[in-house]
Amino acid sequence: MKKKLSRDLILFIILIPLFLIGAFYLSSRVENNLPSYIVDNKGRFGYSIFFQTLKELKHPVDKTTAQVPSQDINSVQIVAETGGFNANSEEVEAWIKNGGTLVYLTPVNIQFLAYGEVPEIKGSLKIYNHGKGKIIGADIDSITNKTLALRKDKAYELYSEITVLNKKIYFNESHMYVQKVQNTLWDFIPVQIKFIIYQLIFVLTAVIYYKSKRFGKPIPFYEETERTENEYLYSAAALYKQAECWDLMFDIYYKSLLKELNCSKEDFLKYWDREKLPSLKKAEKVYEFAKKNNSKKSSKEYMHIISTIESLRKILSKRRELYWNTLKKIK
Repeated sequence: MKKKLSRDLILFIILIPLFLIGAFYLSSRVENNLPSYIVDNKGRFGYSIFFQTLKELKHPVDKTTAQVPSQDINSVQIVAETGGFNANSEEVEAWIKNGGTLVYLTPVNIQFLAYGEVPEIKGSLKIYNHGKGKIIGADIDSITNKTLALRKDKAYELYSEITVLNKKIYFNESHMYVQKVQNTLWDFIPVQIKFIIYQLIFVLTAVIYYKSKRFGKPIPFYEETERTENEYLYSAAALYKQAECWDLMFDIYYKSLLKELNCSKEDFLKYWDREKLPSLKKAEKVYEFAKKNNSKKSSKEYMHIISTIESLRKILSKRRELYWNTLKKIK
């Protein structure tokens, strides 16, 4: 396998200069008449040398103007992004997911893909796996005639990656000629300016990411705001108050008091007297009010008795605090 790669590398290096001579000889005549990044363009931004090199090395290579989704999934489709190709379309994604291989050539090797796994970096290439297929990301200028006159390492990396698949290779130019007729503002922007725009996008993304991160070490918060006791009961009582359901509101407050005492309605007054709790008269008033709860009473009476219940609960709260303080002193 290594011997074959070495032989291919030698032939690759020898053949490219030969094609360069012919390509640059005709570049001034054909460059302005043909779109960039196609195999028939022998100018600086054409792919004629890389295409002819693959042919000379006896690899199954051709060009096509049929849409990528209509191609055989057992093929490699080389597509240069010039604005007329949508790699995120459902049809293209489905074609790749079913087993197709897309060589996606983009400016400065930036692919804005809405699918695919985290790319594997192989030299200058980015390999995205998606379903049964894959996307091979590369720089759009890495295999142009102009670049091959100066350096061939990136082109050879792409060559090695696609030829080892043993699939028919197509330079897909289905979007190129449509692009020639319907140019957008982005297409008139030089590659150098596009590169600056991409850099600005990266800087802006980095700033947003940096600003969104938490600054400094998190400080542990040991104190927690104590929840109000019987908070649910108070919430329900507030709703009943809005609806003027005074009897239900009293029932909630009275039950909460009994729950704190852990006694029944019948034993409430006896418990209060037995424990020698203060404000016995207030307790008697609440007890008598509860016995007559079925009779009609004004909202003012209900509010007064609820206020009395609250004062009794405060007495219980103070009694508990006194109890705990006594225990602490004993310890």
